[in-house]
Amino acid sequence: MDQEKVFKLIFFITFLVFCVTIIGFFLLGIKIGLLFTPEIKIAGMSIKNLIGGLRP
Repeated sequence: MDQEKVFKLIFFITFLVFCVTIIGFFLLGIKIGLLFTPEIKIAGMSIKNLIGGLRP
């Protein structure tokens, strides 16, 4: 393989890892936020903590 294909492959893999990392931090932030509040509203969406609602 020539250098351009190797660069494109490494760049693509790096970009995928970066995107997965950003999404992971976002979901981790939502999870930590739900520990302290029963509901989080982001961009018009309402995310509720379902664990507290399942207890009898």
